[in-house]
Amino acid sequence: MTLARTAIKATVVPGLERVALLLLLCGAALGPHGLAILTPSTLSLLDPAVPVGLAVFGIIAAMRVPATRRSTPIAAALQAAVTGLVVAGALIVARPALSFLDLFPPWDLAAVVIGIAAATSAPLAWVAGESSETARPFSADDAFLPIVAGGVVLALQREANLTTALQFAAQVAGIAAVIAACGWLMLVRASTLEERRVGIVACVLLLGGAADYLSMSALLCGVVAGTCWRLTDAAVREHIRRDVTYVADSLLALLLVLAGAHADYSPAALTLAIAYTVLRASGKLAGAWMTRRLFPASTPPPARLLLAPGAFGVAFALNVVRALGDAFAVVLTVVVVGTIASSVVAAVADAGEDA
Repeated sequence: MTLARTAIKATVVPGLERVALLLLLCGAALGPHGLAILTPSTLSLLDPAVPVGLAVFGIIAAMRVPATRRSTPIAAALQAAVTGLVVAGALIVARPALSFLDLFPPWDLAAVVIGIAAATSAPLAWVAGESSETARPFSADDAFLPIVAGGVVLALQREANLTTALQFAAQVAGIAAVIAACGWLMLVRASTLEERRVGIVACVLLLGGAADYLSMSALLCGVVAGTCWRLTDAAVREHIRRDVTYVADSLLALLLVLAGAHADYSPAALTLAIAYTVLRASGKLAGAWMTRRLFPASTPPPARLLLAPGAFGVAFALNVVRALGDAFAVVLTVVVVGTIASSVVAAVADAGEDA
């Protein structure tokens, strides 16, 4: 009986993660490479909502970090960095042996994007706004380093050298901070709930619109704004957290469907998705081993939460497609298929832990 129950659990991805995987598959089925219900023209009408949703996820990343953490931010960042370096480094090293890479955008950039997308392991339930009191324990801090790194990577596509790109990324972060300050002024002066909600929605639209106009990371803009709002008083924070959470579930569903629809399911991309899944799991386990050695006081999350891909990898890959063009749809395919496969691997790991 125990073995049968374990076998059944190994094939099921719990809760919101199972729903999210279904949304990715629905997007693939409804998209141009499936039933073509979501045609390219339809997707072009829906795409402007993408940066707004990404900004919301960035705000949640900054504002919904649990008060009780199972690992220090430095340890979580190190674990994310190791995963990103393992995935990106292996793909770059393997380039001479892969004959089909001519089908991809500039490979070094694509490998870095895939590595950044692989680095996070924040559960989908947390991204969708589940409170830290009811969520399962995990380390959410590993989302921040990939978000910042992704912002710098997108800035490098706008500027010729690293110094100028960092300055440009800092300027974009400054714009996000100004928008957050304006939102705070509107909130403290608002007298009704409706006025507060309109002010917050306006700020989110500005954050997403500014990032989209500049072809930059809406996730980074959201993180900067959310960090600024964490510094406000408790009442304002609670209003922002509640109203942003109110729209997070719907935007998460929309973005996952769009990600599945935008992906280009070529044999080459599917082959790389298998490599992505293996490399990501190896990088996560290697990063956890390293952080245990360097930070003995920190407690890494269990394997199931460590391997769970969450939504930030898909969100970042979709951000890259929005900012850099449809040439990166194959990279999005690798991340989408790898996310589905990694979730299954995480479910198997969870069943193994409970056995």
